[in-house]
Amino acid sequence: MERAEATRSSGTAQDDAPVLEAVNVTKYFPVHGDRVSRRFGERRVVHAVEDASLSLYSGRVTALVGESGSGKSTLARILAGLYRVTSGQVLFRSKPITPVRGKGFRQHVGDVQLILQDPYGAFNPMLRISRDLQRALHVHEPRLKGDALIDRMGDLLGQVKLQPPAQFLEKYPHELSGGQLQRVSIARALAAQPSVILADEPVSNLDVSIRLGVLNLLAELAAERRAALLYVTHDVASARYFATETAVMYAGQLIERGPSEEITSQPAHPYTRLLISSAPDPARQAGTERARASGQPPSLVRPPTGCRFHPRCPFAMDRCRAEQPPRFQIAGSHWARCFLYAEDGPRENGTTAGKAMH
Repeated sequence: MERAEATRSSGTAQDDAPVLEAVNVTKYFPVHGDRVSRRFGERRVVHAVEDASLSLYSGRVTALVGESGSGKSTLARILAGLYRVTSGQVLFRSKPITPVRGKGFRQHVGDVQLILQDPYGAFNPMLRISRDLQRALHVHEPRLKGDALIDRMGDLLGQVKLQPPAQFLEKYPHELSGGQLQRVSIARALAAQPSVILADEPVSNLDVSIRLGVLNLLAELAAERRAALLYVTHDVASARYFATETAVMYAGQLIERGPSEEITSQPAHPYTRLLISSAPDPARQAGTERARASGQPPSLVRPPTGCRFHPRCPFAMDRCRAEQPPRFQIAGSHWARCFLYAEDGPRENGTTAGKAMH
């Protein structure tokens, strides 16, 4: 993990202003074909993301972790400009962004590139790799022609460690391994020279043996280009090693955020403790107690009142069932939405009461 640690340490001198941020973003999706809604005139919606605020900074890797269905990918697509928000704002360099078609949308996707989870699903199987890269370059660097275009494609493949370029350019997607194709996907994103890279589960479909190489590549590119990188994952262990900060999402809401090392070594929210306890850890001794929780994630059509984790939380109190917890400061930039830290409120030195969790 030496390379990842070097990348993380390079993020200590960060720009103060975020490059891309979501400010109190909410996204609801209508429930189509819903007989109950039609019968009683009720318009039911999926509460996919609710009141989420997230800031991304130049040269910094931020991890967004949570279970499947927690809203991570939806938030990433909102940041990419693919979904209109129900409420809230997306800001790029402090200016509001709305997903549109035409010149405005093209400018945004040039600044913010999304790398998808399934590399095979992200490419046209009928097009050679060269043709796919050409299409990206025609959008973002339309003046490139002839040999200059071929050289640029070779340069992009070289940046993602695919050498020699000629070995890959004339192949079809199915002729490459998952790891190779994901590197081509990264190269295609680099064609736009983005300020922000949103990597949505970029290694979850790859063999375990090659995941480290792809993650190291993304971290290196973020550091070299001073690009902001959002790493969306359900693997909290990898977030610890590759991200400067980690944000935890549950049932459409951000419930904890802080330095990755602190989040994983001293998690504050019961859900974060559950995630970490559930992660495979060869170092964990047999018989070591895991975090306790029962039940399944809630319905996002009819989410529970109060804290959304309270039906599964072993520490749930009456107020957890009635009120949504605000942010409570744990220490420094580390905060959590959990009433266990509400006793006496946040203290001036950055610590809080409510140490029942530790």
